[in-house]
Amino acid sequence: MRVILIQPSAEGGAIGLLPHEQGAGIGCKPPIGLLSIATVLSRAGHEVRILDALALGFDIKETIDETIQWKPDLVGISAWTDYWYSALQTGKGLREALPQIHICFGGPHVGIYPEETLESTVADSIIAGDGEAPMLHLCQALEQNCSVESHPGLHLAGNPVQPGPGRVYIEKDLDRFAPPDRRLLDHSPYGSVLGKGEALTTMITSRGCPHRCTFCKLDFQKSAFRSAQSVVDEFREIASLGFKEVEIYDDTFTASRSRTEDICRMLIQENTGIHWAIRDRVNRADPELLRLMHKAGCRRVHYGVESGVNRILKEMRKGITTNQARKAAAMAKDAGMTVLTYFMFGGWSETKEEMQDTIRFALELNAEYSEFSILIPYPGTELYSTALKQGAIESDYWREHALNPQPGLRHQVIEKNLSLDELKKVRDQAVRSFYFRPSYLIRQLCSINSPGELVRKGRMGLDLLRATAFQGRRPK
Repeated sequence: MRVILIQPSAEGGAIGLLPHEQGAGIGCKPPIGLLSIATVLSRAGHEVRILDALALGFDIKETIDETIQWKPDLVGISAWTDYWYSALQTGKGLREALPQIHICFGGPHVGIYPEETLESTVADSIIAGDGEAPMLHLCQALEQNCSVESHPGLHLAGNPVQPGPGRVYIEKDLDRFAPPDRRLLDHSPYGSVLGKGEALTTMITSRGCPHRCTFCKLDFQKSAFRSAQSVVDEFREIASLGFKEVEIYDDTFTASRSRTEDICRMLIQENTGIHWAIRDRVNRADPELLRLMHKAGCRRVHYGVESGVNRILKEMRKGITTNQARKAAAMAKDAGMTVLTYFMFGGWSETKEEMQDTIRFALELNAEYSEFSILIPYPGTELYSTALKQGAIESDYWREHALNPQPGLRHQVIEKNLSLDELKKVRDQAVRSFYFRPSYLIRQLCSINSPGELVRKGRMGLDLLRATAFQGRRPK
């Protein structure tokens, strides 16, 4: 089978609320999910190509034209709700040009709206959940020119989507499939302003999240972990390909302390020379473990703090406190880590004064980087359901978009205390207060090690400067 896996174009995507455009100034990361699926299919003897239209800057027509030239038997399209318009238009264009091909949609959007995706009249099948096993099953059936039988997570057009485990399929045996074969993807379009300019890739060592934050769709997943040996084997393979930096996208890398310790000790023994970054929770920060990770090559930790007000953290069900965030940031710095913190404005009952407290708290933590955003109630989250029930969002516009996507969808937010325009002003104030402090600018200039790093950080700074309006003095 000739299979092409598509990351759709950004054309017509939802209008975001970050203070910069997608990828502008901050870099773009390889689609590790598609790469994992491509590896499984390639090892089974299928000819696979990944087309990352987002990273390549393709529009919808260019994506369709490039796919047509490759003459695939099967097209897999990764659908994110923000880019559902582009994904569906790409599918429609391919259906018209290549009516004989099989089109399968997967990705986060499909997990939330499986029935609506099948109703699109374009999809021959959908995959709700992890894609490796169902996609392999689909390829094998199509290759043998026989009817596609049911498989967990795989649903066919004309058949109802079954509730329960068949709707969202999470692979448990994560060592079952080989690590992603990065030779299947051109990595030249990818990079990160946070790195040192070396060859960069991404990695996933666990899936799922046991926590139930009100703003997150991951609350249905239980964590599943790859073995420490498989993780270290992948590091070894990555090093052999010349990569120097790895960003690990686990929601909570240290969720299993014993596994984290095993990975670190084995990496120290391997001495691959790779620097890596993780995402973690502040209530799991431990000075001994942080020092061990640093010795093993970990150089950056990302913490989702979200708010500088304990009341709002409790309302979000984050399960953390501001004091834990203070300690975590300090411990990570003491261990030699670069720290990145995430904050959001526009919680369910958050006041303007509490948002100012969050800005002050971000400055107090004094991380090397902070991302400030407006909280978007996404479909499938408790926050979105609450907003609909309480009338904070008038109609189920995400489902309407799933059924009939239009270009340039505008996100709706919680405007109980502040309007969207006011929320944007608070966010822009936070960005400028954090990134344009003289002390911060001096610290960043002193940390630059190469002309390339100076260019990347300068580009990010100019991007932020252009995108945010000056909002006056720092909060008192």
